Amino acid sequence: MDSPACQAEEMTISKFHQLLRTDPSTGPKLVTKYLEAIMQHNGTLKALITINSAALETAIEKATETLTYNQTNKPFPPLHSVPIILKDNYSTADLPTSAGVQALQNLRTKDDSEVVSQLRAAGAIILAKANLHEFALQGITLSSLGGQTLNPYDKTRTPGGSSGGTGAALAANLGLVGCGTDTMNSLRSPASACGIVGFRPSTGRVSCVGIVPVSQTQDVAGPMGRSVGDVRILYGVMKGLDGGDGNAMEVSKSIPRTGRQVRIGILEAYFQPEIHADGTAEAEYIAENQIVQEIIRSSLDSIQEQDANITFVPIAPSSHADWSYGTLFAKGDTQAFEFKHYLDEFLQSALVSSTQHRSLESIAQSGEFDLQAMTHVFSAALEDPETFSLTSEAYRSRLEFIAALKESVKQCFDRYDIDALVYPHQTQLPVKIGAKQQSGRNGVLAALTGRPAICIPGR
Repeated sequence: MDSPACQAEEMTISKFHQLLRTDPSTGPKLVTKYLEAIMQHNGTLKALITINSAALETAIEKATETLTYNQTNKPFPPLHSVPIILKDNYSTADLPTSAGVQALQNLRTKDDSEVVSQLRAAGAIILAKANLHEFALQGITLSSLGGQTLNPYDKTRTPGGSSGGTGAALAANLGLVGCGTDTMNSLRSPASACGIVGFRPSTGRVSCVGIVPVSQTQDVAGPMGRSVGDVRILYGVMKGLDGGDGNAMEVSKSIPRTGRQVRIGILEAYFQPEIHADGTAEAEYIAENQIVQEIIRSSLDSIQEQDANITFVPIAPSSHADWSYGTLFAKGDTQAFEFKHYLDEFLQSALVSSTQHRSLESIAQSGEFDLQAMTHVFSAALEDPETFSLTSEAYRSRLEFIAALKESVKQCFDRYDIDALVYPHQTQLPVKIGAKQQSGRNGVLAALTGRPAICIPGR
């Protein structure tokens, strides 16, 4: 491994705050360390689009606040002086918000997104804004503005996506924690590819107001970090006092068990390699899948050895034949129906103070985007507005499918008496640079049902 992540001490929020109690200058020192690392590695990794030139000044100001907190023995705000990296679809009043698109490189907003306001109020320092797959539409992290982000652990491969810039930056130790978004896989794919933690909250639990949208049905904002503890702290701030934007999707409520016994379902079908329509799988996919399975299953064995109060329950593929990626994507994915509507709504909102483009059509006509990075979602409503709209029968059918899927998942939990499901987020390794898409992703189940999902390193 030649990753810079292996060359420097990795900080946690708790450890950082402990150090601040004895030395308030630790804050500016840490920001300086990250800025130096960014200068050294970002030119190659292409993880970050914009560096906050005021970050060090802000850290110095907060060092004075730290001294006051120490003198009065008051607790720090949860993210006091924490340098954070934002995916560049989070609106920030003091920095451009591009969504990775060249056409939007000069887009400015009057205010921060709601969640960024909460981060700043909790003491966070916005260190940089990260590259993402253009418009957050794919899992490769390629954009016309930021270029192709590389995986810091294997620069021949992608870092996943669409929040791949944030994932790569954290894996390379260019910031302490980060924020991304997830419409299909996009918080968990980079976590899986880069060996970090990515948490997709329940849909609506974290406000998406002020974040460049893809799909109102599926979009969530969530935390990313190198440890579960950091992600937990960050999520506590992101969800806010009211627990989100008031549109939280209802999921089945957990029933506390009388004992400590926890039952976790192993979704066996999601462990298997991606199968072609003719029922075959490529030899490369099979070989990669064997690596993934060995890592995940050995990790599960280790968990069971360490905690006798956890029971793993195999979930037979026959019990959920309609949960395959192909079926869920073909029948449930709403992105192509919602993207143009909600993007236009965002670009024309009072939040946006300046931009050359106020519609998807204007961006398409400009040609200022990476055609290779775009997907069917980008062009669907422009080419066939009757079908790909919020009033079409096809859209209504997808919402009905999602409702049925939610019920199917609930029945699975009830039938097997389980508290959670476990499966690899990706059945294959991160694809090589130049690939058009990441194969073998399992994130769509959580995206459509609105249930929370966390991706953690298998070893």
